[in-house]
This record gives sequence, structure tokens and C-alpha cells, in this order.
Amino acid sequence: MADELGPDEMRDLWCNQPVDPVKVSANDLRRKAQLFEAKIRRGFHMLAVLMILAAAGWALFLYFFASPVHRMGATLTLAGYLYCAYQLHRTGPARKVTAGPASATCATYRAELERQRHFCLTAWRTVMLPFVPGPAVFMMGFLVPEQGLVKAVGLTTALILSPFVLAIPLFRRESRRLQREIDELDGLMKS
Repeated sequence: MADELGPDEMRDLWCNQPVDPVKVSANDLRRKAQLFEAKIRRGFHMLAVLMILAAAGWALFLYFFASPVHRMGATLTLAGYLYCAYQLHRTGPARKVTAGPASATCATYRAELERQRHFCLTAWRTVMLPFVPGPAVFMMGFLVPEQGLVKAVGLTTALILSPFVLAIPLFRRESRRLQREIDELDGLMKS
């Protein structure tokens, strides 16, 4: 039949349809920003509590393990917790969403999205990397007498690198999701 479209023509026709801009009210945008703020704030507080409990556990290792290697590993880990706590204190929890006009809400929300995206991109070196030396030295204190130096280094490296192998792709995926949200917000601000 002459009036039927081919598969490529139908796809092109569908892709070239005019798109109506999405309109979002200021209240909807403010509510979305406040939900994001609450989620980030809860995560920040949960991370702080987990860090305090884990640091207390490592502090107990100073008491229970008399070996100088184990104590050095526990001390290095506690130093990693202090550095991580400093980094988290420096960045702080999510900023409060302003109750002003929609443009101010958009700007605050966008700034918070960018800040969280930056955190996701740098978390492996600011939050995870400081914890490498302490647990590595602590594990080596157990493994070197049992396995020998070469096997201990290999096993410790595998155990220490596994969280990085798992976490870095998750952080990157989250940063891409945040970037999509920033792009959507930019599209809303332009329309």
C-alpha cells in the first residue's frame, strides 16, 4: 500500500514529534528538593553513626591485640577515621532549601545536586583511600607469620582492593544519575 510508512520512516516521524515543555510548579520543585535534602541528611547521619561505632571497634583492637603491628594497623585505621570525619565535617550535610522564589529553590537544589555528584566522583579517594593502610597493616600482622610475606601481600591486596572494585562503579552510576537530574533541572529552568 502506498500510504503506509516503513519502519525507519515511522521511527523518524516519532522521534521528530514536537515535545511540549514540562511545567513544574514551584511547590513541586521545593518538595522534591526537600525530599532530596532529607535523604542526604539521613545518609550523612547514618554514616556518622556507623563511623563512630566502627572507630570504637578499632579502638578496642588497641586494647585486645598487644602486637606492635596490630596496634600500628589499628592506629592507622583510627587516623583514617579522623581524616574521613574531617572531610565529612568540611562538606557537611545537605544545605537547607530556601523558601523563596522558584529560581532560588532551583539554584539551591542544583548546587546540592552538584555537590553530591562531586562527592560521588571523589569518594573513593577522600573517603575510601584513607582506610587502606590501617587494615592492610593489621591483616599483615596475622598473615605474614602464617602465610609468608609474598602470599600475605597478595591476599591483603585482594582483600583491600575488593571494596574499591565494588564501590567505584556504584559511585560512578550515582554520579551519572545526579548528572541526569541536573540536566533535567536545567531543562526546567530554561523553559
